[in-house]
Amino acid sequence: MSDALQGRIALVTGAAGGGIGQALATRLAADGATVVVTDSHAKRVVAVADSIADTYGGRAVAKQLDVGDRDQIVEVVEWVGRELGPISILVNNAAYNIMGPIFDYDPADWDRVLAVNLSGPWMLSKLAMTQMRDARTPGVILNVSTYAPDVGGEGIEAPYAVSKGGLNTLTRACAHEGGPFGIRVNTLSMGMVTGTRFIDALHPDMKEGEIKKSPLGRLATVEDVVDAGAFLISDSSGAITGEIVNIAAGIHMRY
Repeated sequence: MSDALQGRIALVTGAAGGGIGQALATRLAADGATVVVTDSHAKRVVAVADSIADTYGGRAVAKQLDVGDRDQIVEVVEWVGRELGPISILVNNAAYNIMGPIFDYDPADWDRVLAVNLSGPWMLSKLAMTQMRDARTPGVILNVSTYAPDVGGEGIEAPYAVSKGGLNTLTRACAHEGGPFGIRVNTLSMGMVTGTRFIDALHPDMKEGEIKKSPLGRLATVEDVVDAGAFLISDSSGAITGEIVNIAAGIHMRY
């Protein structure tokens, strides 16, 4: 345990799925922050928050949140500000993806991907940055993205790539506007990450092909991502903002 983030309020989206979001939430609690664990799954988010709180001295609370629902976002952020204090760390991790060719893609699926991956983070950033600005204390936003926008949605995932490209642009816009108020905004960009459900459970057959593209001969792990995220959130990266940081074992350079 560390006290580096003592007294800070962190909100992490998509934090109860057993992957990057949950690991980041756990790390922030270990580093001293009080973490608002959010996820759309009601029972799972409570179980994860309770586990983190039990391990790290009560430094976690659960709030059910569908990032694609703007009214829920407003409700949760206002609750945090009222009950815990202003948000000083926001991690936009929640993501949604339905793959398919653009010729056949369902418009409803397109809307949902954009709502969760881009419109939700925009609304969360807008509200969290307002709390950070009004509290007159430094704040940090970390967006979780991918290098998919750089390869044009290769693999029939155009809506996902478009949404993440927008998120990368949002990072820089928020960094510009938040900078005068001491708000830093950065993005973690990655491809396939071992230790996540997507690659370990759903697409294990894709591992070898991706590893062959890596100059390091491996994939990034959840631990790699969490270590990088913790650094970008910490005061040790106080001069870093508006950056898209690739944690991809060099695979992004092969495209």
